[in-house]
Amino acid sequence: EPESGVTTPDAYTAIPEIRAALDREDYRAADSLQLKVQGHYTDNYQPLGTLIVDYINRPAGTEVKDYNRKLDISRSLASASYTAAGYPVTSEYFASAPDSVIVVRLATADPAGIAAIVKLDSQLPHSTVATGDEITSTGYAAWKSYPVYTGFAQKHFYDPDRGTRFRTIVKAIPDGGTVKATESGELKVEGARALTLILTNVTSFNGFNRNPATEGRDYKTLARRRIDAAASKGFAALQADHEADYKRLFDRVTLDLGTTDPAIAALPTDVQLRLYTDSAQVNPDLEELYFQFGRYLLISSSRTPGVPANLQGLWNESLLPPWSSNYTTNINLEENYWHAEVTNLSELHRPLLQFISNLSQPESGQATAKYYYGVDNGGWSLGQNSDIWATTNPVGLNGGHPSWANWTMGGAWLSTHIWDHYLFTQDKDYLREYYPALKGAALFCLDWLVEHDGELITSPGTSPENLFY
Repeated sequence: EPESGVTTPDAYTAIPEIRAALDREDYRAADSLQLKVQGHYTDNYQPLGTLIVDYINRPAGTEVKDYNRKLDISRSLASASYTAAGYPVTSEYFASAPDSVIVVRLATADPAGIAAIVKLDSQLPHSTVATGDEITSTGYAAWKSYPVYTGFAQKHFYDPDRGTRFRTIVKAIPDGGTVKATESGELKVEGARALTLILTNVTSFNGFNRNPATEGRDYKTLARRRIDAAASKGFAALQADHEADYKRLFDRVTLDLGTTDPAIAALPTDVQLRLYTDSAQVNPDLEELYFQFGRYLLISSSRTPGVPANLQGLWNESLLPPWSSNYTTNINLEENYWHAEVTNLSELHRPLLQFISNLSQPESGQATAKYYYGVDNGGWSLGQNSDIWATTNPVGLNGGHPSWANWTMGGAWLSTHIWDHYLFTQDKDYLREYYPALKGAALFCLDWLVEHDGELITSPGTSPENLFY
């Protein structure tokens, strides 16, 4: 849920005590006093669910061979091929930004066609029904959660009347054959030469400062519109529009570092990577692939306004992911975007820049500057962790290690991205719009710095990667 109030409104009163301890070189006391300057943790980013296709016409022991799986990052298309019981089987997958759907295309040369049960499941509280050729799942995420590394016994808090809601729809479109809904909320497919599965999901998230349960968007209507529009286009048009949209971004940059030995280039990517790592095998094509893979990831995960790419991104599968699959602002979030401008993906920088603006608002970063650090000049600050709700306070609940929990420079570092975007675009209208966030980060620093031996320093100052002994 959005920020509501300040966990530790008098935290700033400890700052003079900490500075005094540092002045007398009592670093252990300063470290302990930092625990007073901590608020609540950020929320976990949770996975939507799992789509399962269970082939029911392959008895146990059916021979599957010639299995090949690949990701074509020039088209953003994943695929697999193999033979089952002697017949070729193929599958293709893509996630379309213009149509907001995931599309799966299954095909077989088996005269009996595809016989399968299609299921949709989720680790989140949800209900599922199947009607005609569709599965519909409706549920909600936790309204509050703790990171996996905390000692709290209960990590997630669910309430049917609180938290982000979601509606997922899966539509099955067969080429030949039949699709029937089952009472258990599944789809039974029989005799299809090919099967197209279209999946869409919409949440009630409506901005960092709006309650998704009471002020959320009409996610059910939006999901209905998206699945109907995508189904009316058909597989070929969906794929064509997806690839055109993706290639508009991806094809802007080529990189040629040389040619890899054909014998090495013919090996699977994981084998090439081991050779490169273990034996320093020269492989310029692999280096080019790695460079472009970074661009593929950003194109695939930085399209939502105000919601930048996070730690595990769209690929998180855990209810309790590492570091909450959130925004770690002491380098991880920044390095997700270091290549946005220099590899010609400037538009994809915008979700981060919009997020920075959210972080700088009175109810977020400005409140943290005032109540945790005693800086009340319109400046804003950001600790080491944030989330979709633009959390800015130093986390830890008076128990997180100060080395990381009390780091104060997230706002100053992130705001450099505002200037980088201007340097590359020379867009003064953009700069005018985001200047308040840039200025606010600087204002915080001006009042946070203190004089010491003729120099201005940050006090207290911690580093997430260094501990006091």
